[in-house]
Amino acid sequence: MTKRILYSIVVIMITLLSFGVRVYAAQRLAVDYDEPVYLGAAVEYAKYIRAGDYKMLAWSENTYEHPALYKILYGVVLLTQTPLEKLPDNDLPRLAPIDTTEAGDWNIAGRYLSVFWGTITVLILALANPLAGLFLGVSTLSVKYTSEVYLEALPLLASLLSALAYMNWFNKVRKDASAPQRHMLPLILSAAFLGITAASKYVYSIVGLAIFIHFILAVYQKQIPVRLFFYLAIWGILSVAVFFIFDPYLWPHPISRLMKTIIFHEQFQNSRLVNQYSYPFWQPLRWLSAFSVYYDLRPPSAFVFNIDTFIFVLAVIGLPRLYQKQRLFFNWLVVGLAFLLVWTTKWPQYTLIILAPFSMAAAEGCVSIWRLIQRSFQTRSSPTIKP
Repeated sequence: MTKRILYSIVVIMITLLSFGVRVYAAQRLAVDYDEPVYLGAAVEYAKYIRAGDYKMLAWSENTYEHPALYKILYGVVLLTQTPLEKLPDNDLPRLAPIDTTEAGDWNIAGRYLSVFWGTITVLILALANPLAGLFLGVSTLSVKYTSEVYLEALPLLASLLSALAYMNWFNKVRKDASAPQRHMLPLILSAAFLGITAASKYVYSIVGLAIFIHFILAVYQKQIPVRLFFYLAIWGILSVAVFFIFDPYLWPHPISRLMKTIIFHEQFQNSRLVNQYSYPFWQPLRWLSAFSVYYDLRPPSAFVFNIDTFIFVLAVIGLPRLYQKQRLFFNWLVVGLAFLLVWTTKWPQYTLIILAPFSMAAAEGCVSIWRLIQRSFQTRSSPTIKP
């Protein structure tokens, strides 16, 4: 059996495992806090699509605090279900067991879309690094928020694709900077995926900042020529254009509606709900290291694995190697974690903005431990030279 075939089998097994644990969770998780909000928006969008009233995809201001793309896609999925005029509040009560709710079938249909995006994300990361894909596949945070009607699964995928496409371009121009126009396709794809990331959920755009920092440092270290700034500018402009195209909420009044969203998030940091929980600034580290300890999973039996602390320890061990081998992912992890520590709103789903590089760090931690074990055995087995 060739290494390529074995590699493919491993990636397929990781992907199938990740799909299985997500489907299992989607069918068992109780209704989460924001699911009625996003399912309600999806029901509204589905109603507009069925009626052919497509202009309302842009004019609707339902849940304006987040972009419209993913909610519209949830609406498309609901076209497979019995039409609803609206989602009554008592049909999907928060924290209720999903199989006891009147709108459970509609919610699970939406959950399966998240399962799809979450599984594809694991597949993509596993192709780049099977261990990282495995850790992302079984992480409790990842399983939960890519198995529910939340806005995490699509931008998690799109941000990863943006980073990987950029690195593909960077590696090509680093080897051959004489004709960078020949290598534009990966950079265009990176910009497109970054735009889709922002149009799905703004906070995941932190990957764009990590890419920018990586590029600046590469120019400073003379890994690539300064003249490539022109191509990075194209990347930035194109990503903004794609973002605008895929967020119809902004089409009628771009500036005022964008400002309305920004003001909402700025004010929400000091809202009664955020103050009520009063999480410490290091709360994101709690979510990453022991999610089930600090959060009521409702029910824990919906999760097949619970090895978050193990993954966290590996990620910490793997940080030096991540810095050496995967500088973009290191930047992404550091910049994203800095944002999470500073930002006052510390909901657990926000930590998914760094879950891909975090999983890559855990994979590098495994390699670091294995190399240490190898060196230890080599030292013991090496012959002692007597004087």
